[in-house]
Amino acid sequence: MTSTEKKSGDEIDNINAIQDPNTLAALQEKLGQMTIKKPEQDELDLPLPIRKRVNAIKNIQLQTTKIEADFFKQVHKLEVEYAAKYAPLYARRRQIVSGEVEPAESECLMPGEEQDNEKTDNEKQENENDEKGIPGFWLTIFKNTEILAEMTQPHDEPILEALRDITVSFPDNSMGFVLEFIFAENEYFEDKVLTKTYHMKSEPDDFDPVAFDGPEIIGSTGCTINWKKGKNITQKVVKKKQRMRGKGQTRIIQKTIKEDSFFNFFSPPLMPEEEESVDEELEALLTTDFEIGQYIRERIIPKAIWYFTNEVTDIESDLEDGESEDDYSDTSDYDEELDNNENVVANETVTETQKEECKQQ
Repeated sequence: MTSTEKKSGDEIDNINAIQDPNTLAALQEKLGQMTIKKPEQDELDLPLPIRKRVNAIKNIQLQTTKIEADFFKQVHKLEVEYAAKYAPLYARRRQIVSGEVEPAESECLMPGEEQDNEKTDNEKQENENDEKGIPGFWLTIFKNTEILAEMTQPHDEPILEALRDITVSFPDNSMGFVLEFIFAENEYFEDKVLTKTYHMKSEPDDFDPVAFDGPEIIGSTGCTINWKKGKNITQKVVKKKQRMRGKGQTRIIQKTIKEDSFFNFFSPPLMPEEEESVDEELEALLTTDFEIGQYIRERIIPKAIWYFTNEVTDIESDLEDGESEDDYSDTSDYDEELDNNENVVANETVTETQKEECKQQ
């Protein structure tokens, strides 16, 4: 094995490790969270006057934490303000990608290039019958982005060919954000826009101020996809033989089971009403879901063209220097458990929380 092949294998192992929900949650905790044991007063073993001074400083720290929370709120307001400035540029990008408009020659020149009129005339004649826009723009981005490519199945690709844009908006009086996936008319579902809403807060807890580390996700809401008859790629029907008791006969039964698909992204796990009921597996799934949403919001949408041309370094290359796959636990048992876990869906039902209607145009 060459050193290049070994390096590729190591990179793939790293990618597989970081995309596992449990590993991703552990990594996030390692990089972004601070866990401090909360001592009882008696454990401090300090004289009463000093303990009182310690409490006074804790109250000062609580005030700084509240200021920090307000800082994040102001940053969010600034982000909303600048989103309005980005909007016309993203709209122009969408028009060019979809073929609604043809960019002017001056728009096509990169910095330092000069326009060659003779070459331009020849290109116009050659391109008269070319397909409009940039075919497969967003599908190519999905394929070039490890975190999205892992979610995308072959049966997703024809639908993603119809994806025309991904945008982000910010609800009023909320720290959250909404991802909007805009589709051309297609043979799979009726909707023109699919949405994913992330709910966030930036409020420190007076009784647990140590836990505050900036805005945190408190849940996400998908939308109902109105699949056309027989086109729901998130489910598949399987036939099984079942032996009838006491008769020695068998019969064929049908079950609808969940199918891997990117479009399961729009049916996120639900956050229980009581935080105490969130187990480690659910917490890992929620963390992964939020990481993907943040990744699309902060990197894919603003830098889409660099992902299309594959000129951007992906998230897996952002690991701190010196870390390797040996720093993470073996996740093969977890993956095998998920593969063997058959999720049976009796009917195409959704909960009230998931019935936030997709926007239709």
